[in-house]
Amino acid sequence: MIRILKPIVSFLMFFIVLFFIGTILTIATELPDWVSVALALFGAVLVAWYTWRLVSGEKMSTGISVLCGALMLGGLGFIIGFLGPMILAKDTSQGPLVGIFITGPLGVFLGAIGGYFLATKQNANVGS
Repeated sequence: MIRILKPIVSFLMFFIVLFFIGTILTIATELPDWVSVALALFGAVLVAWYTWRLVSGEKMSTGISVLCGALMLGGLGFIIGFLGPMILAKDTSQGPLVGIFITGPLGVFLGAIGGYFLATKQNANVGS
């Protein structure tokens, strides 16, 4: 089961984080397009690698766990908040702002906390 789950989950997280970082960089910065694409690809590859190792059950460092947890849940919250209102209520012009200002930042915050607790739990189990 894990052999099938690893590539599917890693692939999904790659595209979620790619969309999340790419959209935020496009909206919030004046960076050239190639820089935004490079940063989005770097973050997406990092999260896909982290997801692959996480599903495999490997231990991760605290910093990487916090960063990748924040990107994973932040991206998921952003996509739900950004695309959800556009799908559910097509006539609202300010629907995507939910993802930008509420669910995205909340997901980043909760993901960072979750990544920290996951790494702390893994490190505590190593010493036992």
